[in-house]
Amino acid sequence: MKETIFTHLYQSTRLLGKLLMIGIWHMIGMRGRATNRFRTLFLTWPNLNNKIDPQQLNCTNALALCTRLTTITPTDRLAMSRDLGDWQDPPLISVVIPVYNTEASLLKDAIASIQNQVYPHWELCVADDASPHDHVRPILEEAARADPRIKILYRQENGHISEASNSALSLATGDFIALIDHDDQLTEDALYWVAKEIEQKPDVDLIYSDEDKIREDGQLDAPHFKPDWNEELFLTQNYINHLTVLRRSLVKAVGGFRPGFEGSQDHDLLFRVLLHTQPERIIHIPRILYHWRVFRGSGSVSDTDLRQAIDARQRAAREYLTQKYPERRFRLTKASNGCNRIHYGLPDPAPLVSIIIPTRDGLDLLRACLSSLLDKTNYPAFEILIVDNESQHTETHAYFQQIQQLENVSVLSYPGAFNYSAINNFAVSKAKGSVVALLNNDIEVIEASWLTEMVSNAVRPEIGAVGAKLLFTDGSVQHAGVLLGGPAIANHAFQGYAHYHEGYQSRLQLPQYYQAVTGACLVVEKHKYLSVGGMEDEVLKVAFNDIDFCLRLAEQGYHTLYTPYAVLHHHESMTRGAGGSGTRNRLRQESAYLKRRWPSAIEKDKYYNRHFSNENGKFVYAGDFKSPQKPTD
Repeated sequence: MKETIFTHLYQSTRLLGKLLMIGIWHMIGMRGRATNRFRTLFLTWPNLNNKIDPQQLNCTNALALCTRLTTITPTDRLAMSRDLGDWQDPPLISVVIPVYNTEASLLKDAIASIQNQVYPHWELCVADDASPHDHVRPILEEAARADPRIKILYRQENGHISEASNSALSLATGDFIALIDHDDQLTEDALYWVAKEIEQKPDVDLIYSDEDKIREDGQLDAPHFKPDWNEELFLTQNYINHLTVLRRSLVKAVGGFRPGFEGSQDHDLLFRVLLHTQPERIIHIPRILYHWRVFRGSGSVSDTDLRQAIDARQRAAREYLTQKYPERRFRLTKASNGCNRIHYGLPDPAPLVSIIIPTRDGLDLLRACLSSLLDKTNYPAFEILIVDNESQHTETHAYFQQIQQLENVSVLSYPGAFNYSAINNFAVSKAKGSVVALLNNDIEVIEASWLTEMVSNAVRPEIGAVGAKLLFTDGSVQHAGVLLGGPAIANHAFQGYAHYHEGYQSRLQLPQYYQAVTGACLVVEKHKYLSVGGMEDEVLKVAFNDIDFCLRLAEQGYHTLYTPYAVLHHHESMTRGAGGSGTRNRLRQESAYLKRRWPSAIEKDKYYNRHFSNENGKFVYAGDFKSPQKPTD
């Protein structure tokens, strides 16, 4: 009882504090920031809406989790030191810090976090951007006198973050540079894990880690557990952020930081470096190696600065897309959550899409599905292929006769036992369109542009399958991508979240790569579908065929994409029922097949950090906190 009362008091105090800050921002003219923060608060705070919020559970566990994952024991230090003794040529890492009027204690803490590194082969390159505060120079001079690995450059005039960073870069001699803000901190083992990756993969060009945040009271909070390299997600936001380590020669080749991109200078630099490397040379370390102070500037950044940062990010993304994909037509805007949104153009003319809908009776669902398709879809060219798998009801066959009077609707007969894979393979062979859309008969269209959004992405050469955001009838999320692993083998991402929730790090509302999407609403070019032999129909007759299909597309070099901008309702297999013992036996066989065929993909989902529970796809921190591996792992 006392714990419950304390929890409510604690949450109420936090809520009032956040509302007070929002009010202050609004009164001093920072209305854009106030509006965005209020929207986020309303969508995520418990009891302010009637949908579950697993992220609130994350908030409760964040401090304990961050503390555990970043605590280094004497045994850990000894193991790392012994490991270092076996390295033949440990790399020199140049830590780059631009400094301007940094608070004394924070600047000392930042420098100390470098000096306390377990890994000794570093140099600290600091550029003071003509700080007018008197305390800055003495702190830097004292640090340089105490450690010859610390280099200082004093700029004669203030040039802002990009110029100051380039000045610090000019001091660097290591093959790799690590980027750190002047009041943040590295964990004690950060450079060890970075150097270990370089030692094991010497051709690496870009390394990034997970991070957490330091609150004003000094406590750790809000860990950001990131996916492995995900270009589509990076186009929308700089999820890489901290810690970032880059090959120095590449940074030099692209000209370092660019003035005019302040606020998004790191994002811009990364975009330009990416044009000169390959995905296999990008490494994600799933460890918290960086503490980012969030209270500094959190209430002092003006709306003008925020708009300039967003503009810089959009310009950087446009340049990247234009240079990497010069033939591609696109339009880039700001999404409602402030991230980038990319609208890809359709080919001219728009390709014919064959929408394939397997069914067996379930007339009410089928009628609702077709009515929504025909009444709401604004895509200019599509045919509908209804595949009848032995419907029994007279009313269903009467409806088939009626609906076929429409020029773009056909009914195909597929007799025999239900085999989702075989039915779709059969229908694809009959499809006239160069793009096929697999659709369950229990899907209903919500937004008219759903097919335009999915096709415009499916025709991109690097994309295989495209999946949509599917909602239950109560408005909660049914599907937002598929995550592999755990007892169920596959879980739908963010299932149960309110459809308007941002999700973890805004990922519910952002396009990104996943290893798979559901076949309930899947769009793919026909030639790509056929190139992998369609869906596996010998073993995977009902379940996991969509997972296997997406993984086989990935094997051919295609990415599977989730887009939140195609939104439909899904009533989820209502015409098939729950099944009995035969269903359970079949499911065990299909599960065993998938595990044998794709062991590595199921063992480690590269787009789902190991610190999340694989009991579901809700992006909730794992209950046992996933203790870090031993240093020699």
